Amino acid sequence: MTLSRLYPELANGQKMEPKDYTITALPALTDNYIWIISNNKDAIVIDPTIAKPVSQYLQQHNLKLKAILLTHPHGDHIGGVAELVNLFQPQVVDNFKGQLSDDMLVSIDGFPGFRIITTPGHMYEHVCYLLDSTHLFCGDTLFSLGCGRVFTGDFQAMYNSLNKIKALVNSNSGLSNLNTNANDLQLKKTILCYPAHEYTMRNYEFTVAIDDGNNKYYEPLSANINSRLLTTGISLPVNLEDELNYNLFLRTDDPRIWPIVGAKAGVQVEDAFSCFYHLRQLRNNF
Repeated sequence: MTLSRLYPELANGQKMEPKDYTITALPALTDNYIWIISNNKDAIVIDPTIAKPVSQYLQQHNLKLKAILLTHPHGDHIGGVAELVNLFQPQVVDNFKGQLSDDMLVSIDGFPGFRIITTPGHMYEHVCYLLDSTHLFCGDTLFSLGCGRVFTGDFQAMYNSLNKIKALVNSNSGLSNLNTNANDLQLKKTILCYPAHEYTMRNYEFTVAIDDGNNKYYEPLSANINSRLLTTGISLPVNLEDELNYNLFLRTDDPRIWPIVGAKAGVQVEDAFSCFYHLRQLRNNF
């Protein structure tokens, strides 16, 4: 197994082409994305909403489906699993029985490792997959400029899960599992996030509606989103460091955000968790 050590710029909004594998987005339903990681002969699929676009892609590119990785068991993430398993007999990885834990490494021949990050909140079974210490498949936990609904009702769990993702930017945890040496740490500067839905523009509208006194701060972000959507039809993936700068759900530890959220929610916000809770409630009703 060889590790991809390159960080090419996005040639378009749909595909990245590192040294040893390609990541492709397949649109499905209204706003879902099915992510496919492939080399020159094999493929891994993340959250196959439906089977048809996956099977078509595999046939068009003469690929064998080796594995399906599932972030959580909502129907729009697993709808194509049964048909794909029947057609291709891939390995299926999920946390539906709570069998996965943080820092476990999923190894699939021909690909770098996937580090497991348990992220309960949206659902208790939810996990994210960090490929090659660089590509975070975050399902419905983190969206561009947003986060998932808290269907469990456990806002503390969701808050903690987002903090785990935030910590990836300043943490080298898990790199040693991939036998990465000290020089590689200088190359591993970027983590790209691959959410399962195209919610960026709506989340942008929410962000500037909440932080309406700072719209100029977000203008470059707006231009970038519009450019990507117009040219490629997809705003993803997004850089996690950019999310730390612009995504309000990842900025709730900033006391400057508290009175902004508090004023919109009509409450006194005095800590980061309270800020997150009321921000998520505001988003639910936006």
